Amino acid sequence: MGEDVTRAVTRRALLAGAGGAVGAAAVGAVSAGPAAAEAPPLGPGDPIAGRGARARALGLPPLAATPGLHHRLWGQYDVQPNYSALGKAVSPYGAFCTEADGNLVVGLGLEADLQLTEVAFAVNNSSGASVDGILEYNSFDGSALGVNLATVPVASGGATTLQFGTAALSHRTSAQDNYDAALYTRASGSVRIWSVRLSYIPNGYGFTPIPPKRVYDSRAGDPPPGVTKGQLSNGTRVIDMLNGLSLPVAPRGVLVSLGVVNTSFSGFLALYENGTAWPGTSSINWFVPDEVVATTAYTDVDATGKALAKVPANASTDFFVDVVGYYA
Repeated sequence: MGEDVTRAVTRRALLAGAGGAVGAAAVGAVSAGPAAAEAPPLGPGDPIAGRGARARALGLPPLAATPGLHHRLWGQYDVQPNYSALGKAVSPYGAFCTEADGNLVVGLGLEADLQLTEVAFAVNNSSGASVDGILEYNSFDGSALGVNLATVPVASGGATTLQFGTAALSHRTSAQDNYDAALYTRASGSVRIWSVRLSYIPNGYGFTPIPPKRVYDSRAGDPPPGVTKGQLSNGTRVIDMLNGLSLPVAPRGVLVSLGVVNTSFSGFLALYENGTAWPGTSSINWFVPDEVVATTAYTDVDATGKALAKVPANASTDFFVDVVGYYA
């Protein structure tokens, strides 16, 4: 089965010492050789002893730390032929199917509600054959069969050179789906798989803080530009909570610093998911004219990262929104 990178490196000594780090290209090569310098942590809970070493041992370039982002790795011992009769062999250069046109498959066994962000394959392809890494799922209820989430072409290389390829993902796992990663070898013997890495944000509303980013300000002349300006009065306004942000995943909700200024006599402003009915709550309140109030608030967002701001009848205010983190 797959292993979280937070576990200590306890097996696959055969693979130790492979692959140094490379640049951030989507497809590249990692030549076998001495281990590179220690990489930053792969996630907030990764132990120092295993962080970069585990990835290098499986032929994958280490990753920079991204708060909230986790990774799982599967090695050559985890892969199996798509049909048991085909057989599998393991060599110092990876596992391969012992029959032509056989496929090597890893059953990922993913739990529900993981937000997948990237898949990467490390392959030894010395034949020059066309090799694709595939991430797909099959629904247990039969409603969707062989749905392809990503195809990662892997270029050919020398007999001792590891090739790796990556593909970005934006997919949330379901308990009703069975996930697999497969290497379509197109040949036997000369094309071998070392490892598969899956990057994801854990299940539930995992919170990831970010540097504060002002995504909205109703006051004329104040950044950001290109948003609706003017006081909000007796109505609603759509707010793009991702304005100017680049997040690794579509958030379910955001944590914001919300401020009101130039207020009417009294009132409130509510933030809630765009496209839904007002839940009858407020995110911030004021009680005197021209009050300046700020608070921290949470709001759900729609699939495109938008929320609604609402001010009730007989109330009006300018307001600004700084996103300080997101939930995925």
